[in-house]
Amino acid sequence: MKRLFHKGLGVLAVMTLLVACSTSYSISGTSLQSFYDGDMVYLRPLGGENTKAVDSCRILHGTFSMTGPVDSVMCVRMFFGTSGDNIPIILEGGEIRVIDLNYAMKVEGTPLNDKFYAFMTQRDSLMFLLQELPRKESAMILDGYDHDEILRELGEEEGSLRMAIDKLETDFVTSNYDNVLGLTYFLVLCDNAYNQFGYPTTTPQIDEIYGRAPEEFKQNKDVKQYMSLCEGK
Repeated sequence: MKRLFHKGLGVLAVMTLLVACSTSYSISGTSLQSFYDGDMVYLRPLGGENTKAVDSCRILHGTFSMTGPVDSVMCVRMFFGTSGDNIPIILEGGEIRVIDLNYAMKVEGTPLNDKFYAFMTQRDSLMFLLQELPRKESAMILDGYDHDEILRELGEEEGSLRMAIDKLETDFVTSNYDNVLGLTYFLVLCDNAYNQFGYPTTTPQIDEIYGRAPEEFKQNKDVKQYMSLCEGK
């Protein structure tokens, strides 16, 4: 069964909140997948499963838990055993719950995790509709629709969906300029542009977000590094 692990957040660096804090996190989780039982769960900085773990624990009887201090809020990934399956988590103070919904993993319980997963749920819904267009095209062909009519209708639908995704992402970053969510997802967009074109570059969306950003956001070292690469500096 296909499960959703939000694999799109392959950002280059760990993003931390601009204002450091000193508190603690508590993570509790459940897993409906029996093949995970006995496996380790690792919290790792963004960058892959080869990065040094921030914390770890073992899944026993479908549950796991871990606690630790939070010196600064950061976005990390939770890896499940050696499967490569992972989900993003905002490591912040409070009680964080990881819920296995069988078809998707969800994180909730703290303000930034709630905000992030609400955004990802909206984005995943739009992406699902976009990915359904080829199936819809096949159904229209079987129903005898004219080729030009199919192109026109599905072209308009695809354009509307891409605009909706673009606006959702842009609004998410601009409304979170002051925290780890905005910084991290902006770098996701930069990473996506790099992977699409094969070299550091921007898109109209990236230019809009960067152009509207406060100076503190622009001075973040990871943002500065990518934008400098785009300018050839």
